[in-house]
Amino acid sequence: MSSMKESPNKYPLPPLMTVGMLILCYLLDTFLPLGWEPEQVTNFMRSAGVLLIVVALALDVWAFLTFRKHQANMMPHKPATHLLTTGPFTHSRNPIYLANVLLVAGFGFALGSRWFLFGAVALFFLLSELVIKREEKHLEENFPQAWADYKNLVRRWI
Repeated sequence: MSSMKESPNKYPLPPLMTVGMLILCYLLDTFLPLGWEPEQVTNFMRSAGVLLIVVALALDVWAFLTFRKHQANMMPHKPATHLLTTGPFTHSRNPIYLANVLLVAGFGFALGSRWFLFGAVALFFLLSELVIKREEKHLEENFPQAWADYKNLVRRWI
């Protein structure tokens, strides 16, 4: 059995969780609609959803570029090579996971589907409990003092 110091996860769980949640919400919305009535879905709601999707994608790209700039490993099933504290990581310890939740919520507003909003809430809790807590233990073992300092300065989500 590998230690938490070697790897926080056994496989790339977070991307699969996000894609899985999007697919699940789409299927639920298709076969068991739980949306608003068409007249209740306003242009503002759709625009807000599209804006959330754009913000989520921009946040993902910013985080990916930060990983690349520091030549840091970003695969959740491999050991961390660096503790990133710049770029979007100055505002959130988990900007990619934040972007994933925003993405799912954005689809909820853009498509007028409550399933995606419920999915965003579920994804938030799944990522917090099954992924982030493990990754935080991994970072604490690999970068004890730097992690403690960073954790005291930057919030988990926003």
